[in-house]
Amino acid sequence: MKKVVLITVFTFLSITSYGQYRWEISGGPTFSKINLDNVDSEIGTGFYFNVGYGYLMDPRAKTSIVFSIDLLQRSSEIETRDDVKALQVGFNPKFRLLFNRGKDRFRPFINVGPSLRLNTNVEIGGEELDTDSYEQLIIGGVYGAGFSLMIGEMFDIFGEFGVMNDFTDNIVDVKSKFFDFYARVGVRFRIYDARR
Repeated sequence: MKKVVLITVFTFLSITSYGQYRWEISGGPTFSKINLDNVDSEIGTGFYFNVGYGYLMDPRAKTSIVFSIDLLQRSSEIETRDDVKALQVGFNPKFRLLFNRGKDRFRPFINVGPSLRLNTNVEIGGEELDTDSYEQLIIGGVYGAGFSLMIGEMFDIFGEFGVMNDFTDNIVDVKSKFFDFYARVGVRFRIYDARR
């Protein structure tokens, strides 16, 4: 048992000694449109708030995996019905690729990954639906591009633009997938190995 514990601790220390970690907070507007059967819809405006933890995977800090917890409101205007709103909490692991060198102050990036979200509240025309009227778990994808700008030894500010789409319907037995455009700004706090 002691050997297993020692090997586990040694492995963890070996991995983390070369690791770089970034905590990030971001938020901004989300522009959503829901696709419903035989109904015309328009883009509505909601919001997005995110807290994430990123682990950098290589010595030059070019690739990372970012694990994010999201709070997301999606809203779409329906022409023949009342507006649809969904409040979701989700988990979004994404792969991020940064360009330029690790010491550069300005670094563009792209990221892509799946999203798993729970519908906590769905409203049509201001009336909340029963939980059995909408799907609880929504699976989708997130695809974004942006930039980070170093403003100190430990901090970055960043902006990101991108799209999100659902792979599953939101309302039970109704074609009801959201497609979103988003714009976000945020702050990133870095903890890193001094050898980088």
